[in-house]
Amino acid sequence: METITAVKKLIKPDLQLWVAVSGTQRLFFTKVSDVYDTSFTILPPTDNGENLIVTKKTELEFMFTIESGKYFFTTKPIGIIKENITLLAIELPASIQRNEMRAFYRVEMLRRIPVKLVKVANGLNGTDYQKNDIITMTCTDLSGGGMKLISPVPLDKDDVLEIDLSGLVEGLENVSAKVIRYIGVEEEGYAVGIMFTSLTESARDKIIRCVFQRQYNKERLIDNFRRKNVF
Repeated sequence: METITAVKKLIKPDLQLWVAVSGTQRLFFTKVSDVYDTSFTILPPTDNGENLIVTKKTELEFMFTIESGKYFFTTKPIGIIKENITLLAIELPASIQRNEMRAFYRVEMLRRIPVKLVKVANGLNGTDYQKNDIITMTCTDLSGGGMKLISPVPLDKDDVLEIDLSGLVEGLENVSAKVIRYIGVEEEGYAVGIMFTSLTESARDKIIRCVFQRQYNKERLIDNFRRKNVF
């Protein structure tokens, strides 16, 4: 983990942020409006149409991702600005923490999801499955760019799938994807790397938000466990 003090090089207008009240597990989404010498302004953070309510005593935890990593910092609101639109003024943090990551931050999970076999070059012979069948696969990790799946049938690079992500991300039922690599045989089937191929930016933001929420909840649970078990 790296500590960065040149915060104004990272916090810029239009930067997308996820924010939570310190000590809670619910993430809200917002965007930076303007950046000043000692503060920056953001749009009111929302989650499914509900605004985050804060006071000047509220401590906020912010997270964002860019190509160079996952960043997070803690700070506090300093006021509300009401002009053409309502903005929250936030104190610039003294530093930001960075974790290196791949192009998209990835979180481990274990969830069974429906997958349609749109185009499978090999692997269906000798099985009970046919093209366009919908079968259940296991998602073992998820990111804004793709996922790892455990399939009951062998899949090859460039095979095309249609994935129902609605059990993970509300509203994402038919996501086009393709196999980009074969990982190997695991206990429950064939492990493959999947890349999403038809996501809009808003749909990708929903997935990234889901990933952040799950990771944030996991880290919060670990922190709480450690605090309760300190002797």
